[in-house]
Amino acid sequence: MCEDDQDFAGRKGQIFCGVFDGHGPLGRDVARYVRDALPAKLSSSLALPPKTEEDAPSSDADLDSFDKSDSTSFSDTSDENRLLSSWRSAIVKAFEDVDEELSQHSGIDCICSGTTAVSVVRQGDHLIIANLGDSRAVLCARDSKDRPIPVQLTTDLKPDLPGEAERIMSCKGRVFAMEDEPDVPRLWLPDQDAPGLAMARAFGDFCLKNHGLICTPEVYHRKLTEKDDFLVLATDGIWDVLSNKEVVKIVSSAADRSKAAKQLVDKAVRAWRRKFPTSMVDDCAAVCLFLKPIVSSDDNSNTIIKPPNASTLSFTGSFRKAMGGGEAEEGPAVWRALEGVARVNSVVRLPRIGAVLSWRRRSVSLDQEDDVGQESSSKIA
Repeated sequence: MCEDDQDFAGRKGQIFCGVFDGHGPLGRDVARYVRDALPAKLSSSLALPPKTEEDAPSSDADLDSFDKSDSTSFSDTSDENRLLSSWRSAIVKAFEDVDEELSQHSGIDCICSGTTAVSVVRQGDHLIIANLGDSRAVLCARDSKDRPIPVQLTTDLKPDLPGEAERIMSCKGRVFAMEDEPDVPRLWLPDQDAPGLAMARAFGDFCLKNHGLICTPEVYHRKLTEKDDFLVLATDGIWDVLSNKEVVKIVSSAADRSKAAKQLVDKAVRAWRRKFPTSMVDDCAAVCLFLKPIVSSDDNSNTIIKPPNASTLSFTGSFRKAMGGGEAEEGPAVWRALEGVARVNSVVRLPRIGAVLSWRRRSVSLDQEDDVGQESSSKIA
């Protein structure tokens, strides 16, 4: 699922884009909830005035003073990165608040369902990218010979990354790959070979939140240059079958920017069917954010150029929408992960606790039992 919002957080020309890839029995519901809740939560956080005048940027030039030449993760809080650190704090808080609200949602059982998220906020020449899970953001830049080259801006947060694995094992979670798919590391409960989540960070999946799974995104910054053409946000269904270079080539060759995402998904679906003919096609969704203004001519041959901050968006909700030309499927989803037909399932199997009673319903039942017990005690007294 995809989301875009222009004039984001009340700032003219500021843009938010995101791609959300659900997994598990209610993954679609989780992805839809996060898609709707996260932009509003983040917009509220970013719209708040700085706590002190010292924290407020006097102009866009103040942002420039914090830039680095390439995409960098906000891992330090030095004085020179104070402003960008405030952005990171707002984004992390928004992600964690949405996850907390999701845990309290009475209509979505998220014990073994969740979603990834990769999003970007563009403010002028600045990109702030937040990544949670194994979706990816790739920038198309131009080399010295004006050839398109891919620049991967995010890290696929898999459970076997050293930092992720260390955190998971310190929380008694386990990380290993199954024999029939040795190249797919998974996150498992301490005492069950379940659920086998193929990522180290996600919204939802609360059965794993005490065992190393977190909802804290990695946040990156990129200062745009005249060499940067467009940004692609896409789910792992696309990156599993197409390389960064192939994706950049497909999007850059699109004659119509508004159809670039659909063409990308079309190519990914065909690649899935060619490479894995016996497997179910993984859901593919993409957003293409074109960073340079469109130059065209009117009837009088006068050049028309969009404002410098203008961007062109191309996005598709899923391969079903892209291939069918209509809206993505609605209503109850058939969860195919347990049927063993997908090449790489995000979740392998449900833990025993999820097959009988969700953590939320179990908690409610115990509370009701306590109330009955207290009432009986009162009557006896």
